[in-house]
Amino acid sequence: MKKKSIFYCKLFIGIFIILCLGMVLYPFIATPQIKLTQLSPQGSRQMMGYLLKTKEGKLIVIDGGTLEDTNQLIEQINQNGGKVEAWFLTHAHDDHVGAFTQIINNTDMEVNAIYVSPNELAWYEEYEPQRADFTKTFLDTLNSEKIKNKVVNPNLNETFEIEGIKVEILGIRNPEITENAGNEQSMVIKFTTDHHCFLVLGDTGEKSSQKLLATQKEKLKSDIVQMAHHGQAGATKELYEAVDPKICLWPTPEWLWNNDAGEGKNTGPWKTMETRSWIEQLQVKKNYIAKDGNKTIEI
Repeated sequence: MKKKSIFYCKLFIGIFIILCLGMVLYPFIATPQIKLTQLSPQGSRQMMGYLLKTKEGKLIVIDGGTLEDTNQLIEQINQNGGKVEAWFLTHAHDDHVGAFTQIINNTDMEVNAIYVSPNELAWYEEYEPQRADFTKTFLDTLNSEKIKNKVVNPNLNETFEIEGIKVEILGIRNPEITENAGNEQSMVIKFTTDHHCFLVLGDTGEKSSQKLLATQKEKLKSDIVQMAHHGQAGATKELYEAVDPKICLWPTPEWLWNNDAGEGKNTGPWKTMETRSWIEQLQVKKNYIAKDGNKTIEI
């Protein structure tokens, strides 16, 4: 009788443990997870493109890359339902929005909403004249009859939800910053899921880093961060310290990762090695680099 009681007691404890484990693991096992994909460059240039696939299967695109990255982006969108729920464009540089411009102007891709924070064309013509031709094409695309009613110019600190993902706009255009002008206009976006925070910096530079630290420091902390300006000469060390990431996503080709101007590692003028040292000091264990191909993680 005593042995039978011990047996049933152990059985009860075992079932209780299994039920507890099931309750803990159920959200991860039974519930589809949000997937974040970093796209790799299809040409020799630096580029930036990210996809967020929601639990319901809807697709969010962030930038998308250069003209040369267009076919890859179309393929990725088609593999994930064939339409875009929301498209976030950080700033008006062709290595970020070249593929977007090509897709909108030359395909019938369905896009429900486009979030972007540009300046007027005259601002770019004055402060970034070398890129004025592409910028005009980009702004004309946003103002075209095809999509202008889908373009949203978000407010600073605006918060909204897309398919279970909280979106916070921590930075918009900075027209008062005219040094490193185009990069410093990058929209900064924080995506928060049930388990992670993903901070998109675009090409945030020194001046906009200072502005973010002065106005948004308490909101910056995120366990996943997109490395600004492809990992070099972008956001400051102090900004990354405030973010305190656990995972870094580098939209960085191999030559830039190695600071290789064609004569081997560290022969170029870029500051990737400096940024890499900051991230090492922050003891980040997971770094995903675009040079290594497309990478998808669950968040």
